[in-house]
Amino acid sequence: MVDVIRLGLSAGLSFDAALGLYCAQRTGELADRMARARMSWQMGMVTREEGLAAAARDMGVRQLESFAAAVGQAHALGAPLADTLARQGREMRDAHRAAVEREIERAPVKMLIPTGTLILPALLLSIVGPLLAAGGML
Repeated sequence: MVDVIRLGLSAGLSFDAALGLYCAQRTGELADRMARARMSWQMGMVTREEGLAAAARDMGVRQLESFAAAVGQAHALGAPLADTLARQGREMRDAHRAAVEREIERAPVKMLIPTGTLILPALLLSIVGPLLAAGGML
């Protein structure tokens, strides 16, 4: 979502238009919740920052909370939002990559149980069985 909004901003759209483009083109819980938040601040029920923060709380995603804070700060300070979102998108991708790498590091440990219970006994039988049969013990 951050990258789509950043591309919209880079193309000259306003934040609201870029978010509307994302919500119109995507389906899912995030797009629906962001569309409701956008509608609420366009109708004047909440401010943009309050609407994004409420959407982040409802979704329960930490990255969405940082997105809401970054958008709020950029609008308050007048900072270029496209640059802020590009930096935040990079950080999100790095965090996701680190989480995937942690899961990859846990995979060998998780593979020990199936290996020990299924593969090693079959391997031992295939090696020791013929030896025992050749020695006349079977």
